[in-house]
Amino acid sequence: MTIHDGFMAFAEKYNLPLQEKNENGSSIFSFRISGEKGKYNAFAMCMEEERMLVFFVDCNIRVEEKNKETISRYLMGLNYQLKQGAFQIEPDTGDVMVRTCQYIFGSQAEQEALIERIVLLSGMIADNYRNDIIKQM
Repeated sequence: MTIHDGFMAFAEKYNLPLQEKNENGSSIFSFRISGEKGKYNAFAMCMEEERMLVFFVDCNIRVEEKNKETISRYLMGLNYQLKQGAFQIEPDTGDVMVRTCQYIFGSQAEQEALIERIVLLSGMIADNYRNDIIKQM
């Protein structure tokens, strides 16, 4: 099973309306996810050769230059607490994202479970910490 096929199975299970493009041999999906505290843009990159899924959730936070150092320190502290995934700030725009990378392996069921775990966990991380990050600005 390809990473692409596994991600498509996940999207079908949750009725996600996907937009797909191909960039440098990798499929990139974009879609919206919802949490208790908000709705978020999400992006999945299926890297077949590496057998890796890279997943991003945009936290809908844009950090102004004057707050970047403070927020960067705060996010670093959060990252030490997380067992999977990490917060990052896009250097040019100040957008805060959750990024998770996972090698996808095993049986078809195991691969589908890994993909589901990555997407749901990343969404929960963004939703859980979003308001706390905003309070730090």
